[in-house]
Amino acid sequence: MKILRVISWICLFLVVAMIVFLYYLTLHQEDIKNMKIGDIDLSNIEDGVYVGRFEGYRWSNTVEVTVQNQQIVDVKITKGMMFRKNEVEENLINQVINKQSLDVDIVSGTTVSSKAILKAIENALNNK
Repeated sequence: MKILRVISWICLFLVVAMIVFLYYLTLHQEDIKNMKIGDIDLSNIEDGVYVGRFEGYRWSNTVEVTVQNQQIVDVKITKGMMFRKNEVEENLINQVINKQSLDVDIVSGTTVSSKAILKAIENALNNK
C-alpha cells in the first residue's frame, strides 16, 4: 500500500511538471506570432557592427548585424534561443541579406522563431 502511494505521488509530480513545461514552451507564443516587424532604412545607417536583442522567454536571442556601404553584409546569432533550428536561421539570414529587408518569407511552422530573430535584427539597426 505504501509503495502504491509513493508511485501515485511520483506520477502526480510528473504530470504537474509536464504541464508546467508545456506552459513554458508556449508562453507568449501568440504575442510573438502577432508581433509586427518594421522595415529598416539602410540609407541612414553607417558602416559598423550593430548588436540587437529580442527578449521573449525561450525565443530570446542576440544578433550582430554588419553593415557596409549601407547594405547588410552579415548577420550572426551570438546568443541563440532554446531549441534552435540552424537551417531555418541560415535560410532566414540569407533572405534578409539578399533582399536587404526584414520583409522576407517565413517557413511555415517557424513563424515565432523567425519573428524573434527578425525583431532582434530590427532592434540592432534601430539601436534599441
